[in-house]
Amino acid sequence: MRAVVAFALSVVLPVLAGACGQTTQEFDMRLREMAGSHERALLGGMGRIPDNTYQLDDDTKILQWRWDTSYITGGWAPTYQRVGWGLWMPIGGFPPTLVRQGCIVEWTVTKGATQSYRWQGSGCTTVTIHATPAPG
Repeated sequence: MRAVVAFALSVVLPVLAGACGQTTQEFDMRLREMAGSHERALLGGMGRIPDNTYQLDDDTKILQWRWDTSYITGGWAPTYQRVGWGLWMPIGGFPPTLVRQGCIVEWTVTKGATQSYRWQGSGCTTVTIHATPAPG
């Protein structure tokens, strides 16, 4: 019995913890790894072109990426109770719910080099970013 418990603690639990996804700290660390890189490396690290670009002046622009990881959680069907002669009345239950989890990441790029970033949203932990270290 102890061998089974030891196996579960040493093998199964780390696998389950790894499947839970990244934390906000891990997401922020991946973005931080790209700070100071060139714009081309940033595009490669983010994995796709930005959704929006804002030109602030001749040398500075904002690159913005957006993700929407919406999903629907299942509802619960009502139960029916007989009332009177042949009448049935629904009791309880609730409809499916739409859960919206978005993420916005913005990078400030000056003269082709990343300067700073900011991110917001409850869906950022589900976003996959392929961070590459800044060129040395």
